[in-house]
Amino acid sequence: MSIEERQERLNIGNKGEKVAANYLLAQGYKLLEANYFNDKGYQWGEIDLIVKNKQGDIIFVEVKTRKNFKTENNDDIVPEENIGNAKIIKIQKLAWLFLKENGWEEKKWRIDAVGVIFNYVNRKISIKHIKYIRI
Repeated sequence: MSIEERQERLNIGNKGEKVAANYLLAQGYKLLEANYFNDKGYQWGEIDLIVKNKQGDIIFVEVKTRKNFKTENNDDIVPEENIGNAKIIKIQKLAWLFLKENGWEEKKWRIDAVGVIFNYVNRKISIKHIKYIRI
C-alpha cells in the first residue's frame, strides 16, 4: 500500500468517525472520548468513540467506514463485518482499563459498532448502528 493510499484510508476513517460521533450525539448520547488508547505501554490499539447513553451506561464504539463508487445501492457493503474477534477482545481490554481509570468498574457497559458508507454515486451517507456486539 502506497503512502497516498494509506493517507486516503486514514482520511476516510476519520471522516467516518466524525459522522458516527455526530449521529450518536443526535441520538442523545454524550461523547466522553474519541480515539482512546492506553498510554501505559500496552499495545492494545484504540477505541474509536466512548459515549454514555441517557441511562448512564458506557458504550465503547468501533466505527468502520467504506466508500461506494459503484452503485446507488449500499446493500452489499457491510463495513461492520470487518470487526473480528481479536478486535473485540482488544476493545474489551481497553474498556476495562478505561472503566478502572475513571472509577467506573461497577457501571454497565457494552460494545457497539457503527458502519458508515460514503456513497459517491448518489452523494449520500448511510449509517448503521449495531448495539451489543460480542464474540
